[in-house]
Amino acid sequence: MSYKQNASANRDALFGSAGGTNGGTKKKKSRSKSKTTTSSSTGNLTQARKPPKAATPNQITPSSSKGYKYSSSKKPTMSIGLIGSAKDAKLKEAEDYRDKAKKAMQKGIFYRPDPLAASSYYKRTADAYQQCNEFRLERMYRINSADCQLSVGAFATAAAEYTRAAELFEVADDETVEMKREIGRKCLLNASNAWLNMNEPAKAADSKVAAAKALTWGDDSNALPKAALTALEEAVEAHVPDPLNPYSRFRQMGISAYINPDSDETADNPSSESLSFAEQHVVSRPYAHESVQDVVYLFISFGEYLSALYAQGAVSVLLSRDGVSSLTLSRSFVAETILTLATGDPVAAEQQFLDRHIQKNSYLSSRECKLGEELFRAVKTRDDDALEEARSTTSSNRAAIGNLHESLREVVSMIRISGVARKTVDSSSRKSKKNISPKDRPKSSSSSNKKETASFEELSTMKTGYEKDVDAADVIDSSCLEEELDALDFGDDSDESILDDDELDLR
Repeated sequence: MSYKQNASANRDALFGSAGGTNGGTKKKKSRSKSKTTTSSSTGNLTQARKPPKAATPNQITPSSSKGYKYSSSKKPTMSIGLIGSAKDAKLKEAEDYRDKAKKAMQKGIFYRPDPLAASSYYKRTADAYQQCNEFRLERMYRINSADCQLSVGAFATAAAEYTRAAELFEVADDETVEMKREIGRKCLLNASNAWLNMNEPAKAADSKVAAAKALTWGDDSNALPKAALTALEEAVEAHVPDPLNPYSRFRQMGISAYINPDSDETADNPSSESLSFAEQHVVSRPYAHESVQDVVYLFISFGEYLSALYAQGAVSVLLSRDGVSSLTLSRSFVAETILTLATGDPVAAEQQFLDRHIQKNSYLSSRECKLGEELFRAVKTRDDDALEEARSTTSSNRAAIGNLHESLREVVSMIRISGVARKTVDSSSRKSKKNISPKDRPKSSSSSNKKETASFEELSTMKTGYEKDVDAADVIDSSCLEEELDALDFGDDSDESILDDDELDLR
């Protein structure tokens, strides 16, 4: 046997044959394709499975969507854990690691706590409980492992453990909503601090965004809590400081951390020291805008268009600084125009379009530029027909609108020529009450005792209810009433008792 054949045989014995080889020879795999035997059976299949008719472009099918709803909740992953004797052995192993971790953290006369060894044992304990699907015990020892690793300076591993513990709390079923929000946010903030100690501001900012979203876990209301709004805006500023955000004036809660509150400077007019300090804290990591863009969608779902515009401005700053984004930046610019129109300010939309957007050459030739310009011009001139033409899905802007996010497409449909964007009541929903079946309608005495319309003769003979007043008027003696009226003295214009206007003393 030659050297090459010997090496090939040894390789196949160790790692198996690759690509269907066996001892240096290649064999092709035969693939059998199922074919229909008779033409009659094929004809029956094609007749049974006729494709649906395609809708014409002018035909609009009614949508059953109730609008965009942001959802940050994560469904628990379906993992198959150990069962039977394997699970019992793994639980026993986890208990041994737990006892070793506790022993490593004990303090005695001749030894001191060893958090480095304890962190390793706690992590092994959590991993063992994860294999057994014991998520309550896993998140407990994940936090213990992260605390020990944070104390010994293993910041990256500590941040990962804190993040995993927060994910487990989000899908936990044995905790209240308030407890899940509080502990989950605390874990994610600890992860953010760990990334800052690692000199990773981008990952720290992402963890801060996740910590702010933790305040919305399990929230099905239509209003965003103030605490969550404040935390989300702080997370946006962690990516882009307010002195560099062109929409910093739309921030609703809190003040910028880069502005001295005792001075006269503002975020729109910062000093040179504040501006240079803010330049050093802009997140420059690639794809850093994605977490902020997700915050924009969250704001839109709750109707917070001012905060959404503030966050969208931060997205545009991040994209314009990387030097390579063109299509994504164009979509961010048109999102700014849409959100500005949603706040009811077409003048500001036009100003930002002229001052910032068209300064980018790539935006001038984009579809989004045409869409944004037609939208704010239609709103500014109060032209309903032009507005409907600009946002129509069958017009020349159908590609630009189709590439937008679902939430932004909904905002485009809600833009009005006056006022802020609001949801319009669908005509089908208005007619739904009229189309209620008689069984579903509430029974009333008036509807059940409904009679046919009476004739004119029947109406003339019916009583009006004022017959008693007529009878009472006939009883009054008219002659006595006239004598009583004549006896009343109302005075005369020629009477001297009536004073002239000039004789009145108005003092």
